[in-house]
Amino acid sequence: MVRMVGGSPCERPRRRARVFGVDGSLGALVLVRHGESVGNALEIFTGVLDLDLTPAGEEACRVAGDRLAGAGFAPDLVVTSELARGRRTAALVRAALGSTAPVVRTWRLNERNYGALSGHLKAEVLAEHGRELFLHWRRSYAGRPPALDEATLALWRRLPPFDRLPTEALTPTESLADVVTRLRPWLPELRAHLAGGRNVLVVAHGNSLRALCALLDDLGPAELAALNLPNARPLRYDLVDDGDRLRPLVRGGTYLDPEAARAEALLIAAQGGT
Repeated sequence: MVRMVGGSPCERPRRRARVFGVDGSLGALVLVRHGESVGNALEIFTGVLDLDLTPAGEEACRVAGDRLAGAGFAPDLVVTSELARGRRTAALVRAALGSTAPVVRTWRLNERNYGALSGHLKAEVLAEHGRELFLHWRRSYAGRPPALDEATLALWRRLPPFDRLPTEALTPTESLADVVTRLRPWLPELRAHLAGGRNVLVVAHGNSLRALCALLDDLGPAELAALNLPNARPLRYDLVDDGDRLRPLVRGGTYLDPEAARAEALLIAAQGGT
């Protein structure tokens, strides 16, 4: 990439990389997927359905907060989605940390909309449509499930939390690629928080966090399809700002409890993925 100086092209000056979460002067990023939700427990396509946590999910959130506290992580800012399970997880983790950090919400971190599959048992969708189509809808980068009909879409837009959100916060259906596109405009805001020296805790959902990992780790479609994020397992990223983008020191970040996270990720993969 070149720019013009005095009418002649030259290489763009290199900017010194800045390290986040390493020297203490810049912020660290921790990602936490919400605790087990009612939808997780029922094994349904939950997506944008606004379901809360199970008691087991609530306890896992408290444990996650305790582990973060034990690791010395203190957030300066907590960012979560507009959905109840994200908000509830953020509150529980924050309380376990003993933190008074402000909490902000953004619909860009909402879970993916599974369209007409929403509320259906995953096992029933698999049995009715076959494994190939099931995995295409659930795990592929570009596969969109069947769309919500216009009447259902209009109804859901009148219900919380979408009744106070912009129209684009709820589309008829989404692929994972759509979630990446939805999340991308929020990345400069995250970058600004980290560059300002804030430790940021992001509490969101399986697919919105996979989309964020895709942007941070520059994941290709195949890598992203294979990525599974377990519930309530803190994942830390230390990042460098190379002048163009945030780049992780360790691609994929580092789990506070890697063995447990790996075992749970394998279980999710065996069930067909996030």
